[in-house]
Amino acid sequence: MANAASTAAGTAAPRPTLHKVTPKRDRAASYAFLMPTVLLILGLSVFPLLFSFALVFLSWDLSRLEGGIRFAGLQNFVTLFNDTRFWNTARVTVIFVLASVTLQYFLGLALALLLNQDIKGRRFFRVAFLIPMMLTPAAVGYVGRMLFNESQGPINDLLQRVGLPNIPWLSNPTMALPSLILLDTWEWVPFMIIVLLAGLQALPPEVFESARVDGAGEWYIFRHITFPMLAPVSITVIVIRALEAFKLFDIVMVMTGGGPGTATETVTMYAYTVGMKNGNLGYASALAYSLLVMVIIFTTLFINTTRRAAQAED
Repeated sequence: MANAASTAAGTAAPRPTLHKVTPKRDRAASYAFLMPTVLLILGLSVFPLLFSFALVFLSWDLSRLEGGIRFAGLQNFVTLFNDTRFWNTARVTVIFVLASVTLQYFLGLALALLLNQDIKGRRFFRVAFLIPMMLTPAAVGYVGRMLFNESQGPINDLLQRVGLPNIPWLSNPTMALPSLILLDTWEWVPFMIIVLLAGLQALPPEVFESARVDGAGEWYIFRHITFPMLAPVSITVIVIRALEAFKLFDIVMVMTGGGPGTATETVTMYAYTVGMKNGNLGYASALAYSLLVMVIIFTTLFINTTRRAAQAED
């Protein structure tokens, strides 16, 4: 017994053997876990991007059973530069992006500043403002058709009740695009509110307290402290929203169908018409890449302009 007790006290229990994971085996396991995601990304993004780029240099007409594919070189781009309908869709797209994103940003900033204050019911309003963003774009388009209906819509009904004439929101080429801008603003102002409110709450309160102690007014604090410190968040949210606005398709298709005429036809709608309805995949790919060029130009100009403005302020 004594020998057994001394043996148990003097010697530790044998430790289990651990298999050492070599870096090579660890790397192989990492690749095995990452490979499904990589293949999914390649299949859903990279391959379509490369395939559409190859289509740019082809003339592929799905309406022809034989001889529908041939090498066209830069002919699709030549056709694009001479296409007045494309330039009209590009103009509509740019106007829509500039107007809607600008309106959304300033409305979102104003509401974010309001919700950042200690006001009664702010939690309710924070949740209520999110409802439009939760709807699908197609549902938003149907809501827009109902709201802007010229004979039975609630907006024109309200105008009649106050003695104003009906407005041809969707049948007038001048009013159709502003109607889309207002509807898109209603849907995406909540996104601006969320991001800008998070940015406001992340600002250090000591800076504002020091400014108030020094006698600075609220407008001075906003102009020289809040707005400059919120600039990185503002630039990010504007770029993200502009990238999405350039791809506008759903609410236009449901609400106006690009009409009246081509007054609200965007580049994405034109590419859809050319590729899916007319079967000209090569020219549709050229239209899609023209939209990519527009996005790159806008992003570059916007970032460079804001950078120069920030340097001028310094």
